[in-house]
Amino acid sequence: FKADKERPVGAVITGGKLIKKSKKSLEQLKRHDPDVEVASEPTKNLFVANSSVLCSVSPEELQEIFSPFDSSVELIVFPNRRAYSFVEFSTVEAASRAKEELNGKVPEQLRKSHLPFVIEFVNNLPLSKTADAVAGPRDLQIVDDFVDEGIERDLIDLVMKDPRLDEMKHRSVLHFGHAFDYSTNSAFVPIEKIPDQLEKIVDRLIERGFIKERPDQITANVYSPGQGIPSHFDTHSAFEDPVVSLSLLADVVMEFKDAANSARIAPILLPRRSLCLIQGDSRYRWKHGIVNRQYDVCPRTNRLLQRQQRVSITFRKIRNEPCRCDYKEFCDWDRNGEMAVPSVSSAARALECNYVADVYEKIAPHFDETRHAVWTGVKRFLDSIPPGSLLYDIGCGNGKYLLPERNDGLIKIGADRCLGLCEIAASKGCFVVRGDALGAPLRAGADAVISIAVLHHMSTLERRRKAIEEIASLLRVGGRACVTVWSLEQGESEYAKMRENREEKEKKEGKEEEENREDKDRLLVHDGREFVQQDLLVPWTVSGKESRKKREEEGEKEEETFLRFYHVFAEGELAELMQLVEGLRLESVELEQGNYVAVFERIR
Repeated sequence: FKADKERPVGAVITGGKLIKKSKKSLEQLKRHDPDVEVASEPTKNLFVANSSVLCSVSPEELQEIFSPFDSSVELIVFPNRRAYSFVEFSTVEAASRAKEELNGKVPEQLRKSHLPFVIEFVNNLPLSKTADAVAGPRDLQIVDDFVDEGIERDLIDLVMKDPRLDEMKHRSVLHFGHAFDYSTNSAFVPIEKIPDQLEKIVDRLIERGFIKERPDQITANVYSPGQGIPSHFDTHSAFEDPVVSLSLLADVVMEFKDAANSARIAPILLPRRSLCLIQGDSRYRWKHGIVNRQYDVCPRTNRLLQRQQRVSITFRKIRNEPCRCDYKEFCDWDRNGEMAVPSVSSAARALECNYVADVYEKIAPHFDETRHAVWTGVKRFLDSIPPGSLLYDIGCGNGKYLLPERNDGLIKIGADRCLGLCEIAASKGCFVVRGDALGAPLRAGADAVISIAVLHHMSTLERRRKAIEEIASLLRVGGRACVTVWSLEQGESEYAKMRENREEKEKKEGKEEEENREDKDRLLVHDGREFVQQDLLVPWTVSGKESRKKREEEGEKEEETFLRFYHVFAEGELAELMQLVEGLRLESVELEQGNYVAVFERIR
């Protein structure tokens, strides 16, 4: 999709130009969906190029464009994966009228410049995917047709006729057993007893082995067409595992978002009268929610589903003991401060061992695949060092600044705590030793020292001060050092642009912002949006060629995600840190692509 080829609304292309574009579009079709056969005669099915979400055409706009030709038209769309869609009409005549009217044209319903639609008849539609092919969280279970129409009707009457049904901002709610407190996302106050109709559902859940204990908090949600619920966890400390939800009246697509990898979002179809068991991984690590929108794209078939009124009934068992789940990074239970921001040295060492040192040992090969670019500020510093100078790289990683092929005339030695990265750097011909940033086994007297993206892994102010002190001790008087850290202010960085693009996309799709999660006393997992606090755990997802090969060999489908500790620096904080170490003169602190680059000199 090329935006520079856009044309104004109502523009039309014909003749050879249209034939040429049709040929290119059909080449895309053959590459992505080879099972689809182009027709030589008119059919009920249309292939429509330049009509997908990838081309900034929403499902609602597609429906508006094609429904005038056939009120029962069905759409097959591919969110973010294809530049085309398919349209299925009830008659050949309706399909022919649509092609005649829209082929080579920028539809007026788009209301802005766009690439013209390129349309061809096809004999068949793409093969439907099965539910198993949709990537989703482990342990999530969908049970189709858990209740029949009669039971569904009785449950709907129970909910809709209850005078306690309370209208909220985006849905109406009704509670049984215990009231749900939305300010704390918990339930402690007993209310109306659970009615017999719901007790019978509980009996069935136990009989079929889906739950072991009887739920004591049940919530019914009534959604009007287009309404949803923000992405959220069912609070770990408030409820046991599993959380069970029954969907009534209509299908809907629920999005599950991996809290350890915000880019990983799995759309899951909840069919009418189905049961959804949110348990294990899907309960404790994945958030779930329903986007506010008029249409869903069915992840099983890619067909467009128009939202209708829907009722969900969620069954929960109140937790009466501390949560001991295996997902402590996402758990709200305090666990005696296990996930607190460290304040003493012993806790800091343990944290950095678990969430820095051990992680880099596990991700070393993938880290090496992704770390080749040289920061402009660092290059400028290196270029300022006279040939023949002795340079130390503290936290050298894969050795990208030590490579022999960088003919800079420097004597370069690196140190890193990670054995895997030391071995990788050594394999490239770099001189490296294994050592910690707080005690590198190197002789003092270096002309220059660099420490790139290391200091922000120190979890207390005292340890960050000691790291600067260690760098200073390695320098000769008059020697200079360059240190970089992540910044709290991302400014115009590529990361910030990526985040803004995603947030703009989510806004367009009707997704609500999640609650502000700031908790300065506790380590939170960064969700890929703006930093909400300075001390946090940042996901690293192992992907790429080598990791894919390894997953295939081991039969794994999921990308593995690890969490690394970061202290992101506020404006002025790095300069203040330098002032805590005697004998240094700060030359400069610059912001580059969301990183602070500091240069200082040892003056005594």
